[in-house]
Amino acid sequence: MNVVAFPSQAALYQPIGHFIRLGDSGYRKNAELHAQNLLKAKRFVVNGSRIGYQREDIRMLREGGAEVVLDPRTVELGSLKYCGGEAAKAPWAVEDGSVLTHELRRPGHIFDLYGRIARCAVDHQVDAVLSPSSLVTGNGFKATFDIDRAACLAMRSALDTNGGKEIAIDYLLVVRLVDLTDEKRRLELISALADLPFENLWLRIATSGGLAGPLTAQRLIKVLSAIHNIGKPVILDYTGGLTGEAMIAMNVVSGVAHGVGERGSFKADGWNKAPREPDPEEERKGGRASRVEVSVFGRSFTIPEMETLLTAKGAKSLLVSTDKRILPNGPSDLRSDVRRLNALEAENRINAIETTPTLKRPQFFADVRMKEAEQAARKAARLTPDAKVAADNKVDIDKLRARLADNAGTIGKLRDVYVAQAEERQER
Repeated sequence: MNVVAFPSQAALYQPIGHFIRLGDSGYRKNAELHAQNLLKAKRFVVNGSRIGYQREDIRMLREGGAEVVLDPRTVELGSLKYCGGEAAKAPWAVEDGSVLTHELRRPGHIFDLYGRIARCAVDHQVDAVLSPSSLVTGNGFKATFDIDRAACLAMRSALDTNGGKEIAIDYLLVVRLVDLTDEKRRLELISALADLPFENLWLRIATSGGLAGPLTAQRLIKVLSAIHNIGKPVILDYTGGLTGEAMIAMNVVSGVAHGVGERGSFKADGWNKAPREPDPEEERKGGRASRVEVSVFGRSFTIPEMETLLTAKGAKSLLVSTDKRILPNGPSDLRSDVRRLNALEAENRINAIETTPTLKRPQFFADVRMKEAEQAARKAARLTPDAKVAADNKVDIDKLRARLADNAGTIGKLRDVYVAQAEERQER
């Protein structure tokens, strides 16, 4: 596997590591887009919970020159809230759907977690494996982190023993932002990771209010700037949209990983609480609703919400791409091919940054990209969708417009943050 480039001001055009998570549903569509040469991304993440169904997808991706990373989903398997969900389909999940405990993760345990993951990685010919990690937080921070460190070493040994010496390990650190803002703790983490056998550091960061707010954006930039002292490329996991673009453009990460219309942020609320009972109505409808990413200002809407918004004058040119490569038949493709829109729009946004000289990326993002986002968000807040269509689609039009108004205000504040950050970087 090619190691992701480390952001360097010496490089005129620093390559960006853009990882697409295939997810637990719709993964075949993403692989097909790559095979059709529509999706140009060269790095993909497959979930251990679905890898048994993805041998053909992995083959297609590799034949197209892509690199494939295996996420063993031990993070979710170690959570009471998520261990019985999709993650439970991983070959190394506890059979009764219970939590993957620290004891089961102990190297040498008869459960053989690392051997099972390694044999799967070798069998499916992946290029790298995310180290089997868990959420590191709270009173058990040090104990959990020590187990994660041991897991990285055990994973390297298991791969080497099972014929996977050429398979790389990327270290996955899953943590709350508040723990990374503690400078003493952050320095301890960086020091403890320095001697581990991994190529890239993946950060999956949870915040109390998501990653989209101005204060969080400011803290995130500060934290990521400091973490570069580790001297390894940093990949920001579960981070898409404007936040992902911003961290790349500010030159504080080497790349991002996100899903298509999902896995664009990470939340750790109720991590060790039993999940709520499934909603029968949601199950009847087929689970979580598909969402349309409006990349111009980094927000998503359900398809009924989007169809409602598109009845407003000027909405189509504002919210939907006119690129026939993305939507060959226009807005009517939203219901039939929303993943194509989400995937290609996200890739276009990353490409716009990658084709900007490295030193000019912060200013480009603050002055050009965020100006575009703020103008579009303000226009969206003034849209007047058809009330009858909203009612037919069971969309609360007042709440939808309130969300658009709130978003316009947030985007304006975010622009102020990024302008200040760009100026600070220019002065250095």
